[in-house]
This record gives sequence, structure tokens and C-alpha cells, in this order.
Amino acid sequence: MSSSIEVGVFADLLMVAITFIATVANILLWFTTRATLKVLVEQVRHQFASSYSVAQGDVISAHRELFFGILNNPLLLKSFTQANGLDTKAWEIEKISEFLINQVLVGYVNFKNAIISEIYFEGFKQDARSLFRYQTVCQHWARVRDVHSKDFRQFVEDELLLHESDTSEAKADPSSTEDPLVTNRELSIVR
Repeated sequence: MSSSIEVGVFADLLMVAITFIATVANILLWFTTRATLKVLVEQVRHQFASSYSVAQGDVISAHRELFFGILNNPLLLKSFTQANGLDTKAWEIEKISEFLINQVLVGYVNFKNAIISEIYFEGFKQDARSLFRYQTVCQHWARVRDVHSKDFRQFVEDELLLHESDTSEAKADPSSTEDPLVTNRELSIVR
């Protein structure tokens, strides 16, 4: 009789051990599955953001190509500007300023969507600050700022535009003989 009790106790202990192992395995599987799902959700979010950035860039590129088509066709440019009562040279400058602002928008959208890392975005901001020192870009920005999103407007106005305090500090420093408008890097539009 004692051997049957020992077998019963052994069987019960074996069942407890198997149940414990199965429970621990299920808990570990649950943690692994949860971690995998978090990674997958993050990948989907990043893919969505990336797709949005690509779409935004495509729209801006199509816009730029459309206007380059007009700008690079003298007959079409003349017809378009005359039909709309525009000064040809002023319209060309306006479109170039618009292209430059939209290029900054693409960089900003890519940064916000984690397509561009913060390290590279700092260099981009320096170039964009330089761009917003151009009078025509600032004038165009003043006309179109309200069509842009609040966060992009805030980015441009808080981080890119020269403020009175920035210009007064540059003027107050007599040791600075360089004109910041003269030392800017040249910007070019790539077709």
C-alpha cells in the first residue's frame, strides 16, 4: 500500500511540476509575444509615417515639376503671366521662393516622421536658417504662412527666422565684420 501512495504522490508532484513548467513557459511566451507585437506596431507606425513623408515629397515634387515646366518654357511662361496679369520676373522669384519653403517643409515632415535623425536635422536647420535670410523667401513666407500647419509655422518662426534680438546682437558686436547675408552658402534648386 505504501508503494501505491508513493506512486500517487510522485504522480501528483510530477503533475505540479509539469503545470509549473507549462505556466512559466506560457508566461514567457506571453512576454515574447507582447514584445514582438510592440515591435510590429512600431514598424507599422514608422511605415505609415514613412509613406506620409514620401507622399508629401511626391506632391511637392509634382508641384515643382509643374511650375518648372512653365518657368523653362518661355512661350508658356509669357502666355501664363500675361493671362494672369503677372510680372514675369516677380512670378519667377515667387515660385523659386515657394520651392525653397516647400523643400524645408519636406525636411521638417521627414524629421517629424523619424525619417531623418536629429543629428542630421541640425545641419538641415542651419541650411534652412540661411535660406530664410533671403528677402524674397521671407516675403513669400509672410504671404503663405497661414496655409501651412501650425507646427510647421511654429518651427519656421521659432527656429529659422532671424528675430530682432538676433540681428541686434550681430549689429552690437563690432568685432564681427562679416555680413551674415553675404556669407550664406549658395542654395540651388535641383531638377
